[in-house]
Amino acid sequence: MDTQGLLAASERGLHLLFDIRTVRAAFEQEAQCLRSVVDREIDSIQRVVQHLLQLPDAREGRDFIAGLPRELQYVLVLLYFELLDGRLRKGPMTLH
Repeated sequence: MDTQGLLAASERGLHLLFDIRTVRAAFEQEAQCLRSVVDREIDSIQRVVQHLLQLPDAREGRDFIAGLPRELQYVLVLLYFELLDGRLRKGPMTLH
């Protein structure tokens, strides 16, 4: 997967790996609940991310993510936005 292209699209607000309902639902979750998922499923999360990065494109990535258990989808959404936030903070400042 072209992660740089995916993140560049994300910077413009195009989140190709997730539908809006999943993103909303992920941000509505209790932080402590998702933290327990991460603690319990860290090995699975690492395998999922490695597999996701090996897929050829975002469409296949989106299909793959849609087939995962909801709690893993939510964790991936939040990890993705954390990565995106870090990337945006390192880039040039945008004046509005």
